[in-house]
Parts: sequence; C-alpha cells; structure tokens
Amino acid sequence: MENAADALKIAASVLIFVVALSISINAFGEARMTATTILNYQDNEYDYTYVEENTDASGNVSTERIVGVETVVPSIYKAYRENYKIVFKGLDGGVYTKDDETGRAQEINTIDLQNEVLGTESQKEQFVNAILYGRKYSEFNTVKTTFENNLRIHLNDEGIYDKIVGRKIKENIGIYYQEEAGLEEDDSSVPDANKTTKRVITYTLL
Repeated sequence: MENAADALKIAASVLIFVVALSISINAFGEARMTATTILNYQDNEYDYTYVEENTDASGNVSTERIVGVETVVPSIYKAYRENYKIVFKGLDGGVYTKDDETGRAQEINTIDLQNEVLGTESQKEQFVNAILYGRKYSEFNTVKTTFENNLRIHLNDEGIYDKIVGRKIKENIGIYYQEEAGLEEDDSSVPDANKTTKRVITYTLL
C-alpha cells in the first residue's frame, strides 16, 4: 500500500511538472512573438522617412521638400533593399549608361531593380557603391569591367555623391501600382488588394 501511495504521489508530481513546463513554454513563446513584433515595428519606423504634407496656395497637397546629399544617399541604398524606384532630374551624365539592342549607349536616370536584374546581394552592393562614389570606390575598376562585359552597363567615373554634394535637391515622393505601369487606368484586371505598390522618389537638382 505504501508503495502504491508513493507511486501515486510521484505520478501526480510528474503530471504537475509537465503542466507547469507546458505553461512556461507557451508563455515564453508568446513573449518571443511579442518581442519580435515590437522589434519589427521599430525597424519599420526607422527605415521609413516620413514627409509632412505641404499645401500650396491653391490648396493642393504634395509630399515635397528640399533635401541634401544626406537624404539622397540612404534612399539609394533602400532602392535595392525595398521596392523603390529613384528618378534623377538634372543629374549631369545620368546615373549610368547602357547599350540598347543596337549597341547605342542610352543615358539612364533611374535606379530600379525591375530594370536591372542583379544576381547576388554582393553584386547589388557593389553596383550601388560604384554609382554612388565612382572611381573613389575601392573596387570600382573591377566592378566597372564586370558590368560592361556582362550587362552592357557603363558606370560613370564620377559618382552621384560628388555630383550632388553641397547642392539643394527637390524631393517628390509618390506611389503607384506596378501592375498598372504604362497601362490605362482600366486596363489592369488585377484587384487593388492583390497589386504591388511601388514607391517612387524623384530628385530634381536645383
């Protein structure tokens, strides 16, 4: 009888331990999910630059401001980490040039991952550094040769940074649906909920 009673006590203790362990694991799991959510929320708050709406004399609302090189450079890096398109107006020599089907070099004034399909993250980083800093980038000559041979892209010796440093630049931000790019408004059959939004930042050198 004593052995049976001891066995029941041990079984009850084990059951209590298992229940307590299950509750602890569940609590830790919820805590981890909460922490991850908070961190992701903080990362998004950090990554995005919010522009206050400006109202002109006619009452029209626009997201426009005057910025400098310290704003443009992070945006260029974001173009390949996020779904961004960056357009430059008034940039001498453009961002780079690219040979078309006939072998004629065309000046490119945009940075858009859709137009230039770059393979690895390392290649993307090299491309961004090369267009930003030109020949001042330590790996510029190697990168320039690789892009000319493989992608028919010709990089400028003078990078974007040197062209815009000390300049005032007008920034305009807009958003459009990728599925509707180049189409009339009613031509796309994709529901709005399933469309991919793309942020476009236009920098006009003043």
